[in-house]
Amino acid sequence: MAATSLFRRKVALLPALFAITLLAGCGELGFNNWRWHQKLSVTVDVGGEIVSGSAVSSVLWWPNFFSGGWGGAAWLQEVQGEAVVVDLGERGVLFALLSRAGDSAYTAKLAGRMLTDTPANGRREAVFAAVLASAGRVLEVPPERYPLLVTFTDIADPTTVKRVDPDDLAATFGPGVALKRITLEITDEAVTEGEVEKKVLGWLETIGNTMLDGRSISTIKAKNRLANDLSAGSFATRR
Repeated sequence: MAATSLFRRKVALLPALFAITLLAGCGELGFNNWRWHQKLSVTVDVGGEIVSGSAVSSVLWWPNFFSGGWGGAAWLQEVQGEAVVVDLGERGVLFALLSRAGDSAYTAKLAGRMLTDTPANGRREAVFAAVLASAGRVLEVPPERYPLLVTFTDIADPTTVKRVDPDDLAATFGPGVALKRITLEITDEAVTEGEVEKKVLGWLETIGNTMLDGRSISTIKAKNRLANDLSAGSFATRR
């Protein structure tokens, strides 16, 4: 069954799951594309106290007609939303980013990678059917699918960004701090907006399109490789 008829039929049967929307024919991009909202949540144990943070993102997929279209393997993905912010009080602030290892659309592929054995690109019917069927379920993200976790030595200085080991939060935040779980849920909740800048990263908009180290591009010549790999878009994206 084609992906279009699959979604039309299932959305008709499950109208409450309107977070997943088929934009057909005269869609915003001029052809069929798929959008849904997903909620990423991070839960941390801080000396016996459970602390959590979450953020809702909008995910958009559409076929790349320049690389084979519907019959080809290539797809384009876009994420609009923010990183998850977990405030650990005096221990610091933990961020679960939108991107990972240079992949700006990493979280757009997360649901499909978790729910099927399908690669990020290809077999659209399996990917979208699995996402639709999972709506309303809270899915635990396996460690190999975790987003990039970071913090800042000085929250006011973007160049002090530091990678956080999900298996050893105590090494960064001190004794008694441990990651409990990361979960993903397909949801009808509104996209999170403005929380990252308003609460913790007031400098986010001022750095514009540069990397966190101030360079205009990512380069192996950079001394601070992590700050050079990340940009404002790793923490928040907008239309």
